[in-house]
Amino acid sequence: MKKMFDSKFSHGGDIWQVAEKYEILPDDVIDFSANINPWGVSLEVVEAVKKRLDTIFRYPDPECRRLTGILSQMLRLNQKNILIGNGATEIIYLVMEALKPARVIVPCPTFTEYERAIKLAGGRVKYLYLKEENNFTLEVGRLIKEAKDAGMILLCNPNNPTGTILSRDKLCEVAHMSKKLGKFLVVDESFIDFQPECSILDEVRKNSSLVILRSFTKFFSIAGLRLGYGVSSREVIEKMKSFKQPWTVNCLAQVAGVHILQNMKKAEEMKEKLIKERDFLYKNLCKIEGIKPYPSQANFILIKIKKASFSSSKLTEELIKRGILVRDCCNFPGLSDKFIRVAVRKREDNRKLIHHLSQILGG
Repeated sequence: MKKMFDSKFSHGGDIWQVAEKYEILPDDVIDFSANINPWGVSLEVVEAVKKRLDTIFRYPDPECRRLTGILSQMLRLNQKNILIGNGATEIIYLVMEALKPARVIVPCPTFTEYERAIKLAGGRVKYLYLKEENNFTLEVGRLIKEAKDAGMILLCNPNNPTGTILSRDKLCEVAHMSKKLGKFLVVDESFIDFQPECSILDEVRKNSSLVILRSFTKFFSIAGLRLGYGVSSREVIEKMKSFKQPWTVNCLAQVAGVHILQNMKKAEEMKEKLIKERDFLYKNLCKIEGIKPYPSQANFILIKIKKASFSSSKLTEELIKRGILVRDCCNFPGLSDKFIRVAVRKREDNRKLIHHLSQILGG
């Protein structure tokens, strides 16, 4: 068990460790390692939370009734089809505990926390390695063929860290075949806000084998509050609830969630800004010798280091010296020590990243 909690499952966003190691202030680090929308502040969540600080003197609503009610109306689903959690990560663990799949097929590279959740629930992971020469695109036919001996298929769409996405039609094909073969399909849509037309959340109404995960963390920039939710059949949600610890979603996270859902009109404007910056960043990264950025449909870009003298750890180290933190991708199954991932930030920060990468690698 001890082995499961090593650096293999480390994540981006740990500016605290970097600040301690290099004796710098966390605020002096430009964090490209965490996929957080830099325009999330425009939603004025901080102001909304400040107005409800009095709620910290009471236990939070364990059922998140108000938040669940608003989500129910927005998604046109019964409240019993929704479970709010401490980020999408809690929902991932609850799904595995509730359904206890013996074997799960997981295309990779992808989010490392899936493996730990599956193993802690007593299951085994069967990785489907995506091909670098195909820009890590998932082939549906190959997935269905390889999934025959698995009890569950787990997909991240858009996928982290590759930024690739499956269309709604292809996902529906996978969902249909999964149901036909008696397998659960879990789709992590934590980054779907950037490509909402590819979501299959509405398919939950007619497919009891489908589980959808969503996050408020990335697009709405509340990583520190931790908020996400799962959507599935009433039976699956009830099973998940039976494993859920009480009060995992604090009062202020619930306040933030309600405020965000009531102010969704600003979301489209945020998305347009981010897509514009993503295109700017990708275009300029392509000009730098020694790296190959991959096209992305989310708010991050996967980069391969082509320069022989640089590994991901060496490049990460050089950037940290310049106050820039990126995600070293060497612990993603299916990737090597030649990959890093960078989040899309505002223009000033993106220019700094481009400048320092050019200085370090040349070109």
